[in-house]
Amino acid sequence: MFVIFKKSKTLGMKKLFIILISLLGFKGIAQPNMFPKNSVVCFVGNSITNNGEFYHNLNLYYVTRFPKSPVTFFNCGISGDVTSGILKRLQSDILIHNPTHVVIMIGMNDVTRSLYGELPTSNADTLKRREDALTVYKKNLDSIVRIFLSKNIQVILQTPTVYDQYAILATENHYGVNDALKQCADFAQTLANTYDLQMVDYWTILNEINTKLQQKDASATIIGQDRIHPGPTGHFIMSYQFLKTMQMPSMVSNIKLDRRKIKETEIKDSIENIDYNFIEINDSQFKFEITESSLPFPINYTQQQALDLLPFYKEFNDENFLIKNLKKGEYSLYIDGVFIGNFTHKQLENGINLALFPQTPQNKQALEVRDALSKLWKAEADLRTIQFVELKFLDGFSNPQNLKAIKEYLDDLVTKKLSTNPYYKTQFDKYMIVKPMQQELEAILVNQQTRAYKFAQPLPHVFNLVLKK
Repeated sequence: MFVIFKKSKTLGMKKLFIILISLLGFKGIAQPNMFPKNSVVCFVGNSITNNGEFYHNLNLYYVTRFPKSPVTFFNCGISGDVTSGILKRLQSDILIHNPTHVVIMIGMNDVTRSLYGELPTSNADTLKRREDALTVYKKNLDSIVRIFLSKNIQVILQTPTVYDQYAILATENHYGVNDALKQCADFAQTLANTYDLQMVDYWTILNEINTKLQQKDASATIIGQDRIHPGPTGHFIMSYQFLKTMQMPSMVSNIKLDRRKIKETEIKDSIENIDYNFIEINDSQFKFEITESSLPFPINYTQQQALDLLPFYKEFNDENFLIKNLKKGEYSLYIDGVFIGNFTHKQLENGINLALFPQTPQNKQALEVRDALSKLWKAEADLRTIQFVELKFLDGFSNPQNLKAIKEYLDDLVTKKLSTNPYYKTQFDKYMIVKPMQQELEAILVNQQTRAYKFAQPLPHVFNLVLKK
């Protein structure tokens, strides 16, 4: 992204820098593969989407990177869902949002994991049922895509994630599921080719990284202990792969200054694309004010392992600060009076990535954005519980407004049919709490998105580089 330099009314400055703004690699918010301003994007899928961590990372990236171009994301994942479930809820759960884009990931449940066991099988009936499940998956996914395209909605396909059938874990292993998911991934690519769609391949990168980890530790996995749901590292890798496929810009900002370009007069207003501030210089310090147009992506502590596996900072979180031709020595950098670090003139000439320093005002501002979005995601999770219960268990219920009757019905379901899986009781109990709050939760989504974009707006920052004696 570019950097804005604002003209200052300050008087009495001794000298000025000519500001050289490098736009190398600048991709701007009008790049074809990005969501344009005011897009409405529905992420459609099963529990991996419903849990939302990879999509939360993408949401945070878009708000911090493009604060002037708001995009609304909706979580349309339903735990346990399959392609036929998506077809049933197209109108009530997805199209109701009037999306401009849908991002689809489905398949983990469509393959019917119960058809796979610890060992390969040659049972003809089982093999046929596996093949039939894939046939239904392909037919339904094609139908889903065609319906969205018929409504002029842009479709982005995602492959399923991997099923970890190789890690040594306590969880029962349905060996062969990951191979079936590869067939789903291949079909998604076929659909993408047929309809000229963007396709994000999670299966390959997750499988490759998992394989490398397990060569050193047979119990290591970036997928959860259940072999199905990616952990924070897996979700971050998915986010990275999405950004890479969509060719998102690497630069948060790219500030390049040249110490030799000093003038006694102020910089002319006519310099294209640059509004500037006065810069103060004396024998021991350089002081100037800039306004970056983006914020760095704030890394969560749970994502640290992923940073060891991916060049995320280099490819998607580069807040470059570079000064050429400095006097030799070591310099202390302050931003808005906050000490950032000590750097040699060589380090500054090579460029430092400010995003790596959590104490910068920019990073702290980005944390405010994340906090606002976290409140949004919490409300959204409650709303997804409402959708999960109503779509899967209350469709056609005779008295949908009678919570007492609904509770009796759900309790009866748990007792008679669902007692072996505590997840259902947890969701049913949560439903009884959050259903009366539905309108309030929907309002939180709107309010917290507004707050997130408010917190993301560019602010001026005073940089002060002091030569240490």
